[in-house]
Formats: sequence, structure tokens, C-alpha cells
Amino acid sequence: MTKIKNHQIETVLKEDYSILQQMMISANEEGAISSIPKNNNMDLMRAWFETYMLPYIKVARVCYDEKGCWAETKKLNGVIQHSYSNYPGCGVKSIGMVLNNGSFVCLDDFGPDQMKSVFGIKTSVSKEVTLVFYIDTNGIKPPNVFGKDIYILGFKEELGRLVPAGTDTTNAEQVKDCSKTGTGFFCLSLVKNRGWKLVDIK
Repeated sequence: MTKIKNHQIETVLKEDYSILQQMMISANEEGAISSIPKNNNMDLMRAWFETYMLPYIKVARVCYDEKGCWAETKKLNGVIQHSYSNYPGCGVKSIGMVLNNGSFVCLDDFGPDQMKSVFGIKTSVSKEVTLVFYIDTNGIKPPNVFGKDIYILGFKEELGRLVPAGTDTTNAEQVKDCSKTGTGFFCLSLVKNRGWKLVDIK
């Protein structure tokens, strides 16, 4: 059963990665990154999302800072990452999506310092913010844990595309983070490098 579940997650994760990658390439060409609202105004965020992203992706539902597109989640070390007691999505004023295949996707914006220190993605572009996407490959179903069914992508301006969290870290750092004592944020780097095979968490 574990092998079957892992294979399902691997298949959906690869599909979601491709869907989001293509969406972001098109959105970036239209100026999405340079147009990200900076003040967490959800009306502006909604207009931005519907202008730059929604035309390039098929979704079953969109959640604008409301419940229904994300679950309470934990890091591999057991620490709660996103709690409904604080906010309904993956961050303050975040936007969520339910893809047609049932995956939950949540996006939030972060500055370059956080991109490097939290998500292991270095950017030399002097932008105020860029985007991070969280993918929950099986939606509301458990375990809702980073590195098991949830994975992170970030937009790297220099490349004009999304890259796995942990891209600009060493393999040793990725392995350490993708363990029972880590956050699980860097697991996608390992999974992608392994030919889309899930990591055996130790």
C-alpha cells in the first residue's frame, strides 16, 4: 500500500510541477512578478491573480484568503507550519487553488532574504518580493506534512521559472532538512534529482 501511495504522490507531484511551471512562464512573460501587490490588499491580490495567472491554469476552485483550498500542515519535525487558528491558507493574505486533479496549491510572496534563509533559493535580482508555491498532492487527505505529501517551489527571476526549494543548497543540507529532525522544505530538490522518486524519511 505504501508503494502504491508513493507512486500516486510521485505522479501527481510531477504533473503539478509541470502545470505550475507552464503557468508561471506565461504569467512572467505578461509581467506578473513585477506587478505583485506589495501591501497584502486581497482585492488587489485577487485582481492580480485573475489577470496574470488564472488565464493559464485550469482549477476547480480558488480561495482568496478563505478556507477550502488548504489544510493545517506540519513540518517533518512535527512543528505545525500552517494553522487554521491563525489563517485559512498558507500565509497571511494568501491565495489557494484546487487543481482539477484534486491537488491543493497555495501561493504566497516573500522577500529575497527569506527566499534564501527559509527556502534555500538565492536570488540576486533586486525585487522586493517573489513567489512561493506550496503543493499538497492529495489535498485535504493526511498526512499533510512537508516532504511527505507537501512540496515547495519558488520563482527564481534569473531563470524565469520555478525551482524546488533547496535548489541553492548542498546535497548534505537537503538530506539533513529532509529528515525527521528537519522541516521537509528541501525535499522536492531531492525528489526531482532522484527522477521523481520520494525520499525515505529517516
